[in-house]
Amino acid sequence: MFKVEKNNAKIGKYLADIIDQKYKKRRRFCYAYIKATGEEPTEETLNNMSNRISQIIQGKKSIQIYDLPYFTELLGISCEQILSAGEFAAPISSRATNYSVACSKDPAEWEKHVNREDKLILNQDEYGKTFLDYALENNNYDLMKFLLDKNYIWFDCGNAKSYARNFGAGTSIKRRNVLLQDTDLQNELITNDELRLKLITLAVDNNDIDVLERLRARESAEMYFIVNYLSGSHPDFNKSYNERMLHHISKSSNEVLDYFTDEFDVENIYPKVEGEKNNVFMYPFIGKLLDLLIANRSSFAETAIKKAIKHNNSTYKKLTQLVKKQINDQYYEGPYMKEACIQECKKELLLSNNASCVSFRGIYTSETNGIYYDGIITNIVKINKTSNNPIIKHLIEELNDSYEKIINLKDHLEEI
Repeated sequence: MFKVEKNNAKIGKYLADIIDQKYKKRRRFCYAYIKATGEEPTEETLNNMSNRISQIIQGKKSIQIYDLPYFTELLGISCEQILSAGEFAAPISSRATNYSVACSKDPAEWEKHVNREDKLILNQDEYGKTFLDYALENNNYDLMKFLLDKNYIWFDCGNAKSYARNFGAGTSIKRRNVLLQDTDLQNELITNDELRLKLITLAVDNNDIDVLERLRARESAEMYFIVNYLSGSHPDFNKSYNERMLHHISKSSNEVLDYFTDEFDVENIYPKVEGEKNNVFMYPFIGKLLDLLIANRSSFAETAIKKAIKHNNSTYKKLTQLVKKQINDQYYEGPYMKEACIQECKKELLLSNNASCVSFRGIYTSETNGIYYDGIITNIVKINKTSNNPIIKHLIEELNDSYEKIINLKDHLEEI
């Protein structure tokens, strides 16, 4: 048990010595304190913090309970040391661990940890957690950016043919030359796409579009190795659904919302055929995102819904063009063949189980290439929420009407 020093001036003097020794300038400590709280320091907040630190050091104010976690972390001392003005020191381990370094804000300490000979960073600790688990749990975005920028880790290998459970995540940190050791981090990167989703959430909170693009934040790996109109394969997007991430997106900046509500191309990794282009998708959970924007009365809701309407209308137009092209193809002659073609089109016009994706594969003829395939596969958007705002309400109706036209198209092919 220790005694709390009742003289605030003694505690202030003790803190002043530690701050001056470690940070040289007290304003630097104030900057680090504000950053540690998750805020971006401004001239005003720095001045306010500097005044408060000055009063604590002079003994005019006592240190507050909410200060203790930040003071202990930034100064490397215990609560007991602070409250006893250095008279009592609880034992503090000087051994660096994955947890302690993952909490650090010091790039030099991160670099040192990466280059440790025992490769602690590549292994789980006694709690079954890796360095990345702790970095993400502590929202240490600067550390994750450091690892990405130094290419110590990546979440996209850049080769679509290597995408499977994720986008080919990996690490360049060298293992020791020992069989079956130092594999935990690599295995987690390969098998756990949840790490990417957690980092996406941090990038959203930090308004970092560059990192979002590097993480393929709008995409899922299934868009590459499953999605294909030639086979009519549809992805199961629910595997990569993260409710927490979606809520963070819905409350993000207009810049981030603009990114998540834009259409984007997905490279088709299958052999190219005549007329084939990349698949065009929207964020797989765009409908849920629109519902949240409406519920939050977001000022961006109108823009986002208009984008979804444009996507649905473009999808409907492409589908009808492909069907009409097949029905009128010279290969099919006579009323019987035309009817057979319509029935074939109905078989090739497919919806996913939850009607969130649509695909069509058409077969055509040309003088130069003979018989060839062309088609489309994409997701389609609907909204479940309602709104009292007359403009938003009208846009919701327009979007859902465009969705209904697509899912009911099979029943109206004769009218095309």
